[in-house]
Amino acid sequence: MTAVLERPATRHSAPPRPVRARAVFAAAAALYLALGTVLVFGFDSIMEDALSRVSAASSVWSAVDPKLAAVGFVWTPLPALLMVPFTVLRPLWPALVSTGFAAVVISALSMAGAVAAVHGILADLRVRGTARWLVTALFALQPLILVYATNGMTEALLMLCLLVSARRLLRWLRAGEGTGRRAHDLVVAGIALGVGYLARYEAIVAAAAVTLLVVAVTWWRTRDRNAVLVDALLAGLPAAAAFVIWALLSWLTVGSPFEQFTSAYGNAALTGASRSGSLGDVAAQVLLLAPLALPLLVAACWRRPLAALAPVAVFGSVLVFEWLLRAAGDLFGFLRYQIMVIPLLAVVLALLLAEARPRRGLRTAGAALLAIVAFGGAAVTSGLLVLNGTTLASQEYLRIRPVVDSVLDRPTIAGANGMWAGDRALAARIDALDLPPGSVLADSGSAFAVLAASAHPQAFLITSDTGFDAALADPPAHGIRYVLRNEQGGIDAVRTTWPNLASTGWAQEIASIPAATPWSYSWTLWQVTPQTGR
Repeated sequence: MTAVLERPATRHSAPPRPVRARAVFAAAAALYLALGTVLVFGFDSIMEDALSRVSAASSVWSAVDPKLAAVGFVWTPLPALLMVPFTVLRPLWPALVSTGFAAVVISALSMAGAVAAVHGILADLRVRGTARWLVTALFALQPLILVYATNGMTEALLMLCLLVSARRLLRWLRAGEGTGRRAHDLVVAGIALGVGYLARYEAIVAAAAVTLLVVAVTWWRTRDRNAVLVDALLAGLPAAAAFVIWALLSWLTVGSPFEQFTSAYGNAALTGASRSGSLGDVAAQVLLLAPLALPLLVAACWRRPLAALAPVAVFGSVLVFEWLLRAAGDLFGFLRYQIMVIPLLAVVLALLLAEARPRRGLRTAGAALLAIVAFGGAAVTSGLLVLNGTTLASQEYLRIRPVVDSVLDRPTIAGANGMWAGDRALAARIDALDLPPGSVLADSGSAFAVLAASAHPQAFLITSDTGFDAALADPPAHGIRYVLRNEQGGIDAVRTTWPNLASTGWAQEIASIPAATPWSYSWTLWQVTPQTGR
């Protein structure tokens, strides 16, 4: 077995030129932003979670009780926090918030960074020019990469953090002993994982796996307990600190350190109604996203066993963790939970194409062919999955298939694009009432699209506002003039607390807004009549 990456680095192992890295990033960002603009403004296509985060970010400035805690503690804070500066522009460009486009800006830039990181890994490993650019382009154009670069979700941000960590971990493994870059690379890898935890919770699993790998490798190299401790802290401390600090902030603010498990809006509550899972679907999803991932990983482990542990620790740990959750029924069977197999394939392919010394022409032709077979084949199968996967790729299918059908001018399905039309109509109707601040009671967990579309978001008293719980318990006594209740879809505190508003004697239904699509929310708006003698 060869072990190119286990040898100490030489002066020839230079990182890629910054100009090329910036060019890759700029090109990918331009492509993703252009496609995202078309999807959002041309087809009204935006995912629920993406729009919800934009609405939460806007509430930091625009709520009746503005505060940073409005981003919430159920999900990780970084995506919404990154959107907060964009939402300041809401008065100048309302559509930046109302359509969810601010989330698309973050996902597009994050995925462009991921593409640049893949190119950097290929350059670090001295993969020859043709194959390097081919793999970079095929990764950037992979159908699921295109989808999650342009839909505002958080997969792109997590992928960027994991790729940066994988790149630095590979450099550390490659450097061996006796180089000043070793500690620096571990520091950057650890910080990337810490930031990744604030982007998505799965990163903590990658941080644990990387720390264990670093401990094992350092002990194997040095047999020095102090060196093992130092390297373990460099790799694992940032993520551990992010975990503790975020839990502490959540505990001090909302009374629970782990809202994602204890809140009615968290994943545990959302999946609680269906405690079953199928790994058969997961296997099919992975196979269609990257048919050659497993055999190429086996080949990489054979040729470069130590280096191959880097992508296994970073991406494989996340995938296995999500497979276990799916098997336990604690995770939905969405295709996006398997997306990390794509960067795993890219890094494994980079290891196999890493510079050796056979004849140049043969090497170049073989490398290009391997890249085309591995990523080209995956592009075909994953593209077909996105366009036809009514079950295996339901979220992507409902948004991408209608767009493709429209472009091709053929009959299309009743997809999920335009699903927020009713919410925007409701927001316009409430805006027309010209209400004072805090006079409309609404659960922002389900009314996020209404809040994002409203020209006067201060009119709403929402979940993160001080006084929401008291007003929810007794709306007439707290100056509430209207109550907004979700009748279909999502978790709604108003619906749970007041399932029979008509029988209260103080609420009268004045509007009913039907769901715009089968996947949309439906609403009723109730006028509150203050009660005398209370």
